[in-house]
Amino acid sequence: MKQAQADYRSQDIGRRIEFSAPGAAVSLVSDLERNGFSVAVMGDSEDGPETCLKRLSSSLGLGDPVVPSLYRRENAEQYASLYHEVQRNPADEHPGFSTTDGQALHADGLADEIGKLKTSILYCVRAAHTGGETVIFNAVAAFAALRASDSEAASALLAPRALERRATIPGVEASAIGPVFAVEPDGSVITRFTDNDTCEWNHSVGSAGSLARGLEFLREAAQEPRYRTTVRLAPGEALIFRNDRVSHGRTAYQDSPRYRRLLVRAVYGRPPRPEG
Repeated sequence: MKQAQADYRSQDIGRRIEFSAPGAAVSLVSDLERNGFSVAVMGDSEDGPETCLKRLSSSLGLGDPVVPSLYRRENAEQYASLYHEVQRNPADEHPGFSTTDGQALHADGLADEIGKLKTSILYCVRAAHTGGETVIFNAVAAFAALRASDSEAASALLAPRALERRATIPGVEASAIGPVFAVEPDGSVITRFTDNDTCEWNHSVGSAGSLARGLEFLREAAQEPRYRTTVRLAPGEALIFRNDRVSHGRTAYQDSPRYRRLLVRAVYGRPPRPEG
């Protein structure tokens, strides 16, 4: 797969693609296949974010957005309509939506099986005054390097019970156990690599110390420019990424006294395919 060879130090990483330009959908999908993410400039529009997201998702063949299973559970319905990065609301107890702090690397879909949620889109309505960049980690490329250098550590990360993720939303009980990486029938690799307070690592899988080595390798790789980049969206721009191939996070940010950051998120169960 092309993404395993990507180098995020390349000058064209994170290039902006004008959505109105001829062949924009093909270019966006090409960047997604090569790098795991792409950035679309939707332009100035009086349409709301939902309309812009619909136009973009339709052009990429993503179908209708889905609500991750975590937000369909009892006591979590209040967060289903908030499944986007909203402006900070001190009254909101969701650990990601109630703070301007940074967010550690994760994959969307805590309670969903690996690979179920394939594509995510973040559409910027208002940027933060400072900070608030989205962090992208090319997890599958780092895993390819690990397989080449330490096959036992890579095998531990493929173990069916390597990682359990537990919800941290107050009053919501949900968890999912599964591998950190998996190999698809066509040989491509998918991931749910997450490294935050939702994680419980099962160090009994694989040979002694192998999971710890694999985790240490990924943590070091996540700081290397070859595998890590940041994207700061301007209003009217959208970040599309393969949720099943990259991990993402967020840097801390500050709002202005008058305006608060607002990024609207939609998640899809399909991989992107340009229409036509």
